[in-house]
Amino acid sequence: MATSHIRQSKEFARQRHHRLQTGTVLLIISLVIAMALCFPRVHYSTLNYKVNDITRMPVIAPFDFPILKSDKELIDDRDEALKKVPFVFIQDESVDETEIQDLNRFYEEVNAIRSAKNKLDESRRSEESFAQFESDSSIYRSMIERLESQHKVEKNSSLQKALTADPKTYLTPVLTNQIHQILSDLYSQLIIDIPKQDIVSEKVSIQQKGEELLEETSRVLSLEEAWTKAKRMLNSRYPNDEKTISIGYEIMIRFIKPNLIFQREITDARQKEILGKVPISKGVVLENEKIVDANTRVTPDVFRKFDSLLKERARRSNINGGLRKSLPIIGDPIMFFGQAAMIGIIFSFFLIYMSTYRSAIVHNAKMIGLIGIIFLIQTLLTSIFVGKFNVSEYIVPITFAAITLAILFDSKIAFIGISTLAVIIGAQLGGNINFIITSIFASSLAIYSVRKLRQRSQIFRSMLFIVSAYFVSIAITELLRFSSSKEIFTHLLYAGINGIISPVLAYGTIGLFEGAFGITTDLTLLELADFNHPALKLLSKEATGTFTHCVTVGNLAEAAADTIGANALLARVGAYYHDIGKVTKPDYFIENQSFDLNKHDNLAPNLSALIIINHVKEGLRLAAEFKLPKIVADFIPTHHGTTRVEYFYNKALEQAENPADVNDSDFRYPGPKPHTKETGIVMICETIEAASRSLDKPTIGAIEKVIDMIIDKRLKEGQFDECPLTISDLKHIKGDLKTNTGILPILKGIHHLRIEYPGQENLAKNGKNNSPTARKI
Repeated sequence: MATSHIRQSKEFARQRHHRLQTGTVLLIISLVIAMALCFPRVHYSTLNYKVNDITRMPVIAPFDFPILKSDKELIDDRDEALKKVPFVFIQDESVDETEIQDLNRFYEEVNAIRSAKNKLDESRRSEESFAQFESDSSIYRSMIERLESQHKVEKNSSLQKALTADPKTYLTPVLTNQIHQILSDLYSQLIIDIPKQDIVSEKVSIQQKGEELLEETSRVLSLEEAWTKAKRMLNSRYPNDEKTISIGYEIMIRFIKPNLIFQREITDARQKEILGKVPISKGVVLENEKIVDANTRVTPDVFRKFDSLLKERARRSNINGGLRKSLPIIGDPIMFFGQAAMIGIIFSFFLIYMSTYRSAIVHNAKMIGLIGIIFLIQTLLTSIFVGKFNVSEYIVPITFAAITLAILFDSKIAFIGISTLAVIIGAQLGGNINFIITSIFASSLAIYSVRKLRQRSQIFRSMLFIVSAYFVSIAITELLRFSSSKEIFTHLLYAGINGIISPVLAYGTIGLFEGAFGITTDLTLLELADFNHPALKLLSKEATGTFTHCVTVGNLAEAAADTIGANALLARVGAYYHDIGKVTKPDYFIENQSFDLNKHDNLAPNLSALIIINHVKEGLRLAAEFKLPKIVADFIPTHHGTTRVEYFYNKALEQAENPADVNDSDFRYPGPKPHTKETGIVMICETIEAASRSLDKPTIGAIEKVIDMIIDKRLKEGQFDECPLTISDLKHIKGDLKTNTGILPILKGIHHLRIEYPGQENLAKNGKNNSPTARKI
């Protein structure tokens, strides 16, 4: 039954691994497709020249094709064609008669209001009944309200007061006649019902009584122009009477209405017809005709021929074809899948490197997703900045990706990743080799500036490196292309903005990526290395000896990691926290005990071992409590691996009547064994630090023997079986005093040792140097 259970567990693990692999592959395919969607949809061929580029080879027309007009030329030609299509209006001849009649009724209403007002004034002065006054007042108010609602004359306005005043004062018979005359003159002209600036044609077409006449656009009046003309006519009749002009103008604008009604549907149909007749080409290139020779500058006319050739190829493929139809979102499917395949090939460079040297990342869908997001952000920004807004390609913050990858992973991954990304974006820009060279150069210096992140102020060094790299590379590459000074300045300006913004964005978003994907960067490690961290403050207060031990182990681990190219900062921080579990019972550990008291003296060996081993469990609990990252918490159970508490195990054997009764597992740490170079280093340094302090005479030779013995013992116990440390690494970890590398120089400094020369011991015995400092530096 146990065998069956094991078989089922293996099958379940195999299926889970297969699902994870399938998910990772689908994620990579989705990423490639997403990046392909950011590529331009109209890039048809390898004729990647721009205006003023120098051709590398002759270009011969493979078939006849028309020379298409540029967008500006086509727009200008269509605008000219639209000017020839008259806007169509229908003349409404009833407007003038209707408005004159309305004006007459308006005068009648005004006269009636005046009469009602006079009657009201008389009833107010007379001694007649109050009821008559109320009746006259009600009639007057209703007339005023009707004037306000029908003719938009506001209550108590200056116009209302003028209309109800004595006719000899404002609205005189002479003024009413003048208003009649001006309106009649205006309606003898043509007034349109749309703004005149909306008319793009030189003439307008007027339909009346089944006929259609043409009139110059300049000779028709818009409503605003008719109002202006009416006021000018009043000014000419009453040159010095502003009050009369104002009242007459206020009355006239209420009765000036358009008599030409715009026919939008008819006009749009005629415009559409004429636009369809505007040719989109301006010439023809014949088959086998030379478009341009090699080593020739690409002029705007030559570039127009290139563009026309590429579009004609796509058109012929559609005709001959089959598949090359324009589909929603992806456009030409052949082009789209070709772009996706090209991106896949380029991206495979990165994947092959990662599979060879960082296979754990490739098999981690979350990490692939993170890298994919960084890549996709860059291609999307390229599409927006360059494709949509047509600004310099050097505004694309590719150095943001370089810094982010370097901080989240390491410099090697960042360099291969950014090289891959630069080629992808270069392809997106039509094979822009200058952009690829400049981006890789600037990104390399960006990676170099953060390769060992120890201070947040390094952001300013990153800015300086990136901006300098951009300026040097752009100046060289653009001068080789004989670019204009204006074009070079534009590129330098956008590159400078990019160089300043990219590090800020990278440092600002690192925290988001860390939290979302569970990554611990050097920035977080720097925060954890601060002795003011609550966990370290607790350790220094409750277990001072352990704290000192951890700091010393941290120094040793950092030196060892530097020697073999491991993450020195991680090794140091991991060493700081590896014994944090001892704070719960610090007095049971030798480094925290006084000289005359040892609590283990009265305990059974197996109980003492249980207390000692339990500091691992307590350490993991405190790591969770203080929210330490997993990569740091891993140092807690791995720094002892599955080793045995030898002192208490041997003591138990001595006290046992039958040594066979002593259970080995009671004295062994639960593990796991170290699985990274950094955890392996801390295991070595932790043991060596403690062992070296137990030496009565810590000479260099004695310490070297301790180092060799401990490393050899851990190797024989199999503690490094799951750890990538090599024999060469272990040799370099030990170090060398001559080269000042590894842990040996650190231990020499800790114990203030110097090398003992032949005869020195005899010299001391003869009393020639009895100073206690004889064995110290």
